[in-house]
Amino acid sequence: MTLNEILKIKVKEWRDNGYQCEFPVIKEIFEYNFLDNQVLRYLRKAQFEALETYWYLRLTEKDLKKLLFSNGGGLETIFKKIKEDNDFVKKYHLEGLRESLFLDYPSYILALAMGAGKTVLIGSIIATEFAMALEYSDGPFVKNALVFAPGKTILGALKELSDIPYEKILPPRLYKQFIDNLKITYTRDGEKDI
Repeated sequence: MTLNEILKIKVKEWRDNGYQCEFPVIKEIFEYNFLDNQVLRYLRKAQFEALETYWYLRLTEKDLKKLLFSNGGGLETIFKKIKEDNDFVKKYHLEGLRESLFLDYPSYILALAMGAGKTVLIGSIIATEFAMALEYSDGPFVKNALVFAPGKTILGALKELSDIPYEKILPPRLYKQFIDNLKITYTRDGEKDI
């Protein structure tokens, strides 16, 4: 089984167990995203699953959290573990990633196709992070976001962030707190400062 297959199974188990974690508001957010148990309120299925996976990794993956904060933490710690720890690589099926770390060039392109809903997914992640930060002020949640976009075409797409109907992603009580604290700023064409 590959890492993404294992992750999909683990996220499904987390969903089936009611999104159990130390921050139960995430369950409230996820449940709100459905008009009933079958139909999503706004997000597409793939976007919702990506959001679930994001939060599964953020809230429940203890091995990753330990790695991020051990021996100085950060990505270097994880890369070192992948390069040197055969049991870890085997447990998480990271053989392909390990192989790519030793190449002089990137061996994988991790991107979504145009029209896949990246902007809405980014907005959903930001909104849920901010909502969690407002609900759990001492929690490990994002309180600010800075999104970079090269080129005018992508900048235009990112302006869509302000048009996302966040009230369809966040329950009313969380949406109100979020929208009252949201400030989006864009640079104008040719400007170098915000």
